[in-house]
Amino acid sequence: MKRSVILGVLLLFIGLPGMAFSRNSADLPWALLPRVTALDENSKNELMDVLRIEPNYGNCKGTVFQCLIAERPDKTAVRFANFGAYIVSKGVSAQSLGFLANERAKFFAQDTVRAFTYTDSPSLGNERAKITIAEFAEFKCTYCVALSPVLKKLVADSNGKVRLIFKHFPLKNHPGSLFSSRAAQAAHRQGKFWTMYDLLYKDFTKQGMEDVLEYGRALGMDVERFKTDLEDRKIEELVVRDKMEGVRAKVTGTPTLFINGKMYNLRHDEDFLKDLINEEAERLGLEPPYQEWVYIRPKR
Repeated sequence: MKRSVILGVLLLFIGLPGMAFSRNSADLPWALLPRVTALDENSKNELMDVLRIEPNYGNCKGTVFQCLIAERPDKTAVRFANFGAYIVSKGVSAQSLGFLANERAKFFAQDTVRAFTYTDSPSLGNERAKITIAEFAEFKCTYCVALSPVLKKLVADSNGKVRLIFKHFPLKNHPGSLFSSRAAQAAHRQGKFWTMYDLLYKDFTKQGMEDVLEYGRALGMDVERFKTDLEDRKIEELVVRDKMEGVRAKVTGTPTLFINGKMYNLRHDEDFLKDLINEEAERLGLEPPYQEWVYIRPKR
C-alpha cells in the first residue's frame, strides 16, 4: 500500500506544470535556443509548459517540445521556441503563444498563393529577390505611414534577398485617395515614386493638384510631363487594376501585406516580419535574409 502511494505521488509531481523543464532540460538542444536560454527560470518554466502541449506545425508531428528533443531538432520547433521566448521576454504571457502558432501555421498552409501583376508597379530592392512583399496601400492611411519605415528596413537589411512591391488600393471613404494614387504612379514614370510616396505621406492635407505639382518641382521632375501623365487614362487603369487584384485577393483595408503571394495577418512589427520571412526562406531552401533570427546554420 505504502509503495503504491509513493508511486502515485511521484506520478502526480511528474505531471505538474513547471516540472517538465527541470526533468527534461538536459535533452533540449540548448545551443539552438539562445533566446530561451536568456530567459529567467520562471519564464523558462512558463514557456516550456506551453511548448509541451502546443502542436508543432513543421515537418515533425508532435508537440513543439517533442520536436525539439528529437534526434534532429525540427527547424520550425526551434524557430517557434526562440520567437516564443522573445515574445515572453517582452512581458507577454506564454499562454498567448497558441494564437501565434495557429496564425503562423495558417500562413504557411494557405492553399491560395496569389499571383499579382507587377508590370509597371513601383518596387524597392533587388528585382531578382526570391522573397517578395506586396503591400496594398493608399495615401490617406495612417497605418500605412507607420508601416512604411518598417518595410523599407526589411528591404535594406535583407542583403538583396527581399523586395517590396507597392500595389494601389485607394479607398472610397478617403476623399482624394484615388488622385493621390494617380499622382504617385505618374511620378513613377519619371523614377520618382518613392520620393513622391514620402512627400504624400508627410501631410495628408497637402495632396491636391497644386501640392503634387509643387512636389514635382521640388523633386526635379518634368512638371509639364507630370501634368500630362496625371490625366493619362492608363495611369488610372493601372491603379484600378491593382485595386481589383486586391479585392479578388480579399483585401478589405490598408495596409495589407502578402509575402510570396500569401496573405500576412500577424503584427506589422519588424521582428515579427523578419522572423516569419526567415522561416519562409528556410522552407524554400534559401539562406535566411536576417542573420539575427537564424538558429540552425548549415554545416560548411
